[in-house]
Amino acid sequence: MASIQTVVRSSGTAYRVQIRRKGLRAISKVFDTKQLAVKFARRVEGDRQVLQAYGHSYNKLIFADVVDAYFEYSYIGKRPKEQRWKLDYWVNCIGSKRIVEVNRVDIINGINSLPSHYKNSTVNRFKAAVSAVFTFACKQFELPDNPVRYVSSKPENNERTRYLTKDERKYLFEACRVSSWDRLYLLVLLALTTGARRSELLNLKWNNVDWDNNQAYVETSKNGHPRVLPLTKEAIKELRLFKQDGNILIFKSIINPNKPFCFSKSWGKALKEAGITDFTFHSLRHTTASYLAQSGASLLEIGNVLGHKSLSVTKRYAHLCVESKTKLVNAVLGGISDTGYVPKPHR
Repeated sequence: MASIQTVVRSSGTAYRVQIRRKGLRAISKVFDTKQLAVKFARRVEGDRQVLQAYGHSYNKLIFADVVDAYFEYSYIGKRPKEQRWKLDYWVNCIGSKRIVEVNRVDIINGINSLPSHYKNSTVNRFKAAVSAVFTFACKQFELPDNPVRYVSSKPENNERTRYLTKDERKYLFEACRVSSWDRLYLLVLLALTTGARRSELLNLKWNNVDWDNNQAYVETSKNGHPRVLPLTKEAIKELRLFKQDGNILIFKSIINPNKPFCFSKSWGKALKEAGITDFTFHSLRHTTASYLAQSGASLLEIGNVLGHKSLSVTKRYAHLCVESKTKLVNAVLGGISDTGYVPKPHR
């Protein structure tokens, strides 16, 4: 049976759940609210697999059971299906092994068994997924070490950034203007002028738009934090053509207004009509950053606009910043020593 104890701490009151079952290690976990404590106790007691996972010492834990516990009590990402898909792969590889027996070689073999056409970035995401499970096991079940730490990530080519030329931008806007979906131009315009992610734009609602200050508010970004998108006058003007009030998606689906519109076909057709190849919707975000870099913006400023959590992500645009600064320095300071004096050649 589970018991819940009130714990008085300097930071406030907390609640400790204790679950004892014959033959299993006692389970103890602390929560900030009693509601969370009760919810945890009910779930663990009602799920035999999770109860066994929590109740065993790490040397008896099966990897597959830890994956289930990780999803039930630790994963807080916004792409559970994608994360589950990656971890199902690892369960197929090492799921029946005790987690304490999984080593660096198992992880390397799993990585090497991934489809050969996967890009290095995709392979690294699979590695990150399994690493999250071992990190969870270290914290929750006192597993001594995370074997994924000893496997190097594959190099990712982040230097190449595909962005629109001036002509391509013109042709794309023209194609979007005549699209069968009347909001494609608005979506692309917002993407280019804000640098926002696809998901951030598609989840924007009309009550997220601050018309007085020409801003839009992203409630939760990819990094889990809200952020503000400054809107250009052109973007505001285009938004007003479709303006509605209330908690309604700006780019709502015609079939289900509570979901975003699926614009893949409209987008693909616009690219084709504009004669643009090797370009994705995410490349619009790269285009925003590239334009900013070429106009003299610093990496810090670009990172702030794009909502990057780490400056290391923004460094892919560093070469564009250098080129812009070189032009600026030469334009302003290039003739600073020109006094008309002609030096004599050295002998």
